Amino acid sequence: MESGVQEDVLGKALSREEKQKDPKKRWVQKMIRSAKLHHKICPYFDRKKKLCFLKLGEKCPYEGKFDNCPVFVQFLEKRYDEITAAGKPLPADFEDPLVQFGVEMF
Repeated sequence: MESGVQEDVLGKALSREEKQKDPKKRWVQKMIRSAKLHHKICPYFDRKKKLCFLKLGEKCPYEGKFDNCPVFVQFLEKRYDEITAAGKPLPADFEDPLVQFGVEMF
């Protein structure tokens, strides 16, 4: 019975350690949550033509839903890399121009 308790404690410690290891994934999840607050559908989705602006005019397979969209996640991961490489502070909100338009603007 004690080993079950110890396993729970070890499992919780490992999950905390994993969360601390990957700040990129945490930031991407934070931006997705922030984008959900501001937008009902993906901000890079063209409703009339059903196209994805991130895929340069290809049809969006997710119909504008960006919860599990790999294209949107890759976009955010790329932004994270660009922002950290430029030495800029990471934005706390999706509406920040650094996330929307990239580092090269500033």
